[in-house]
Amino acid sequence: MQDSLARALGTLKGARMDDVAADNVRKRLEQAWAGRAAHRRPRFVVPGFARAFAVAALVVLVAFTTMRAAADNPLYGARVAVEDSLVAFQSDPVGYLSQLYTERLEEAARFEATGNALAASRARGAQSEALRLLNQISPEPNESPEPSASTSITLPSPSPTPEVTAPPTESPTALPTATPRPTVARTPTPQPATASPVPTPKPTTAPKPSLTPTPVPMNVHAYGYVLYADGSPVDGACVSTSLDGMCVAGSIKGRVDLQFTAKKGQSITLYVRNYDASRGGTLHGKVTVTVGGPEVALGTITLR
Repeated sequence: MQDSLARALGTLKGARMDDVAADNVRKRLEQAWAGRAAHRRPRFVVPGFARAFAVAALVVLVAFTTMRAAADNPLYGARVAVEDSLVAFQSDPVGYLSQLYTERLEEAARFEATGNALAASRARGAQSEALRLLNQISPEPNESPEPSASTSITLPSPSPTPEVTAPPTESPTALPTATPRPTVARTPTPQPATASPVPTPKPTTAPKPSLTPTPVPMNVHAYGYVLYADGSPVDGACVSTSLDGMCVAGSIKGRVDLQFTAKKGQSITLYVRNYDASRGGTLHGKVTVTVGGPEVALGTITLR
């Protein structure tokens, strides 16, 4: 039997299938494959609008997380960069930067109070960047509204001194000169008593009043130092021209440099404040100086 099966297989091996049978087998295979593909379980397809919504939600989530990142978060650098780039789109960039400066100052003080030196240093760096941008967009004296790299403030000028007009000088009245008469020999006769002539008083010339020159505005550079009560320098203190007013300058490692326009002899008052949670909150100080020239020394301002 095995020999018969082997011979039959050998016969089939040597036999060649005709074209009609080959076409029938091919059609059956194609139909079976198509039926299998039709009965295949359909895959889950995500609609296009759902994908777009998911991407938009992811972007909003990342943006919200970045803008809420604190100084101890790795996304804090991205938050600072985004906040600084939004200055150009603000209607009041000075107010926007002043608010950023105050927020970063308080954030640095908060992390210093908790002992997180790394986060505090990041917040201090962001605070210095806000102060640099604020100094760049502040207008320079006598060149408004062009931006200037230096901080400038305009102080109210005193009312001009009225000019005094000197009265006209009266010319003195010339005294008449007596004409000499020739001597005539005559018999001396007693002269009647005559009154002695009264001399004509000379007019008094009024003294000319001294005119005081009117002072003109000039560019003034003021400098000084801001220290705590224990003598340590204050970094990032806010300098303003009114109590709790807008910052016009800041201290860097305890030194203050600012420029403004004033007249000689004019008195100015500057207010300094700084928030430090470890020292009890916001500390204040002020100084009043008189402008005597283009350089004004503010001295040492102690915050208490």
